Amino acid sequence: MSSEPPATNDEEPTVTCSELLEQIEDEEEELDRERALYGNCDVDTCTYSQGYVRRQALFTCMTCSKNEQSIGMCAACAYHCHANHDVNELYTKRFFRCDCGNTKSGHQPCKLYLNKDPENTLNKYNDNFRGIYCTCKRPYPDKESTTSDDEMIQCIICEDWFHSQHLGVSLPMEENETNQMDMICQACVTEYPFLAFYDEIRGMITPPAENNATCLLSSSEKNDQFHTIFLRDGWRRRLCRCEQCSKLYDELKLTPIFDDADSIQEYEKQALAKSENLDGDKILADSLENLGYTQKLEVLRGINEFKKTLGDFLREKANGDGVLTAQDVTTFFAGLQEKRQERQRTMFMPPDNCKF
Repeated sequence: MSSEPPATNDEEPTVTCSELLEQIEDEEEELDRERALYGNCDVDTCTYSQGYVRRQALFTCMTCSKNEQSIGMCAACAYHCHANHDVNELYTKRFFRCDCGNTKSGHQPCKLYLNKDPENTLNKYNDNFRGIYCTCKRPYPDKESTTSDDEMIQCIICEDWFHSQHLGVSLPMEENETNQMDMICQACVTEYPFLAFYDEIRGMITPPAENNATCLLSSSEKNDQFHTIFLRDGWRRRLCRCEQCSKLYDELKLTPIFDDADSIQEYEKQALAKSENLDGDKILADSLENLGYTQKLEVLRGINEFKKTLGDFLREKANGDGVLTAQDVTTFFAGLQEKRQERQRTMFMPPDNCKF
């Protein structure tokens, strides 16, 4: 005798195991993306002793930012020294030294590294340190926004974030194509006009170049109309490396940015490799003892939350009628997304389809 419940015309469609696994894989990909950001973070050691770190996850404290002064800090200081403050996440920035405890942070001492210099003179600050982004100079997320399209993309030169509708150009046709490209905003292309030569969206694709004697730009047409450009992964290897251009990169302080080691892909590779060796459960348990806020451990908490929530969900279904419907799965993942969005309302976290 069959144990299946009788079919009715009003019965919800069931979901297959493959469909469930596909949605689980999507959730795991999101957690991997967050691991790629936080895997390099040490929440117990200030990065100040490392000097101007090539690339690191940064935070800014709105509580300690007085008199329009911008302040940036490493993950450890945001966790230990500013746990009860209004802290915004800045994602990653390059060549930055932790400001926690110096003159920019007022009377807030650094608990992890004493006797810091009064100021980090080589640090560079943009509007993001004041909680605003894009040419529209709005916060993210923007509670007053009248549109649901809040996608943001980071410029690889100035490292500001821009709404896709404010770039002045259309995005590449395919979504996955956008995710595989770097973006340089119109302001940076205007400041460094030679970059327009490498705009691949308009067919200006150059072969790999390495110590080329003849300048690749010598035959290019002069262009007085500058706009946002997109570059495919690997574009750094196609930059002209003639003596004249190499000297120009040095003068403009762009040489480090044009090194493959600067790419976010390399940062993610190192972060993922490091996080693979971490005991996530132990780190989470140890950290929660003194945790003032949990943003820096988002990925670790997310992994454990996902496992527990999924286990509870499947056990509940198994103890019930045993039927898993499409609506059940949709509700499950919508609940996870709602929890994540609730946590992100107090911090800057780029959306899933951001390219940085």
